[in-house]
Amino acid sequence: MIYSTTIALGFVRLCLLVLALFYLNRKFVNYHKPENIFDFIANQWFKYGSLLTILIFILVQLGIYNLFNVIIIFLVFIFIDYVGLRLIKKSLAFSSNKIKYKTFELIKNVELNKNWSFYISTKTKSKTRNKRIWILALLIVLGFITFFSRYYFTKYDLYALSNLWMLELETVVGFDEQEWFSNGVTPVGELALINFYGKISSIPSEIALESMGIIESVLIGILIFWSISKVTASKLIAPITACMFFSLCYVLSPINISYILQHKPMFLALSLAIPAMVFYLNPSLLKFNKKNYFFNYIFAFTAIGLIDIFTLLIIIFPFLIIAFVFSKREYNSYNFIVIKSFLISIVLLTIIYGTSCYHLGNDFSVFLNSSLIAASSYTYFPHLILPYNALMLYYIVISIGLIIFLVLLTYVGKENWHESFTLLILFIFLILLSNVKNDWIDIEMVKQAVAIFIPIFIGILTAVLLRITYPLYKKVNFIKPYFAVIVIGVLGFVAFHFQEDELKKLKQTDDTPRKILDAYENISSEYFPFSYAVANIYATNSISKNQHFFINYEDFINEYLYKDYLFHKNLKNKKFFLENPENVLPKSVLVFIYKKNDGFISPLVDEGLQHKEKLDTIIKTLKKRGRKIRTIYTNQVFEVYEIINKPKESKLNDLIFKI
Repeated sequence: MIYSTTIALGFVRLCLLVLALFYLNRKFVNYHKPENIFDFIANQWFKYGSLLTILIFILVQLGIYNLFNVIIIFLVFIFIDYVGLRLIKKSLAFSSNKIKYKTFELIKNVELNKNWSFYISTKTKSKTRNKRIWILALLIVLGFITFFSRYYFTKYDLYALSNLWMLELETVVGFDEQEWFSNGVTPVGELALINFYGKISSIPSEIALESMGIIESVLIGILIFWSISKVTASKLIAPITACMFFSLCYVLSPINISYILQHKPMFLALSLAIPAMVFYLNPSLLKFNKKNYFFNYIFAFTAIGLIDIFTLLIIIFPFLIIAFVFSKREYNSYNFIVIKSFLISIVLLTIIYGTSCYHLGNDFSVFLNSSLIAASSYTYFPHLILPYNALMLYYIVISIGLIIFLVLLTYVGKENWHESFTLLILFIFLILLSNVKNDWIDIEMVKQAVAIFIPIFIGILTAVLLRITYPLYKKVNFIKPYFAVIVIGVLGFVAFHFQEDELKKLKQTDDTPRKILDAYENISSEYFPFSYAVANIYATNSISKNQHFFINYEDFINEYLYKDYLFHKNLKNKKFFLENPENVLPKSVLVFIYKKNDGFISPLVDEGLQHKEKLDTIIKTLKKRGRKIRTIYTNQVFEVYEIINKPKESKLNDLIFKI
């Protein structure tokens, strides 16, 4: 399917962008810092992902949101962040001298006939560079495993073209019209980032919406690896195990496979919250002064609030209290800064949402309650090997044992396991919270969070087991890079072998939505925007927004033949069309006609079949009138006919090569 290729293409473009930024960072900015690709993603996403979310929000409010403005203003912020606000004037002079110096250095190197590798290599030792390349390869492997493990479940997906999907697509497209709260006051920061993702990767909004769930999962998998490497002594094996568990293990985690491709605001919010938690537990990882530390947390908490209020209030707030009690005393001053940042962000978000509720006539308490209760989250786990409560009981018992052991190691053995047992306490808190019935707590949302923290629990458990068995393997040299490959292979085999029977029980869903999306992606890649109209079922109306004209079946059946008659009768009469612009037809009209099928018929096909006879009659009538009509797309569910009103005026190839 073309739309499947576009999903993969968007993901690859995003990966290449991240790799390019990492290379530029190592080449020109932080070439002295011992930072690998996992550190880079976690640090920069926490810092600039938050800023990006807030920037998009501000630009939409000002009515100037577009890709160019975001990039330009974002680069200005990065420049200010890099050189400092007070040093801008000096930095401009410094940059000018630096450019001159680099230019002369380049000319000198060209004259000396330096090898091409000299120009692209970073200023690091070969041993360090090789280690970074190995970590980069590991990231690529884990990232693509997560991507394809999620993409595999497209055949079980119920999200595409659902009512919720269409409503969210309208919101995503609405940002181009400078609308933030287009469907009432709700946290839509994630949908704004989906819009931006579509722009930065050059894919349609509907494909960006369809693929965002996979992108979020890949990002969460990377951050789980990174967080385990920071909160435990294991830098490779335990992080790999945690990431692979998140990517491949479904029978031990409360993940709804039927909606696994659906984007989840909590996942994106947690992608900012997980680094925030780790940095809160160990502020030395950020290398910030207290002023920058303060502002970065304000940005992070505000961005999380724009994305998902539930994550901010139900997960982060309890964590801040738990972590303050159990973190090292030497970090108390930084902990107070984070708590102060949290309170300020709450005030800012209250002003933002309160003002919006006032202007739109919404009740603030209703908004807050609806933000904590997500109607789009579903908890149905037929694939679990044990009932949810029984499985959670095992996790709680093991976690309590781990906490006791780690507390003893920390306070008796003088080892540093503060971060690990703090996260385990939060994990137990979330499991217990998932059984609390309260009008202000969404149990389904809590279970989504539990699904993220189970891999973290698995990573900590693995690190503890490695700590216990360390005397047995401390003299084995191959344990790091080579054993990591073995671990990935073994875990992949185990995940496939032991879950195969459970996954076979899942029923494939109707693939009509995917076929429709494939057809639209085919059309949008071949036709010039707004040079054509599409006649289709009403459910596809949101796909047409900002791309082409849409004609619902009723209007097409009742009006098109008469408009076609007037259009071709007055084709050379420009005055008629100036006086009657409503009778101007698009250069091409694409008509979806659904086929009868003896097998399973989806509601979408059923709606289309209601109009099939009348549509066939119109097509036959137009052919008798001598109109040019051709079939441009066909599958077992529907055919797409093109009614050509002006030849070679709609397809991109015709416009490019038009003589």
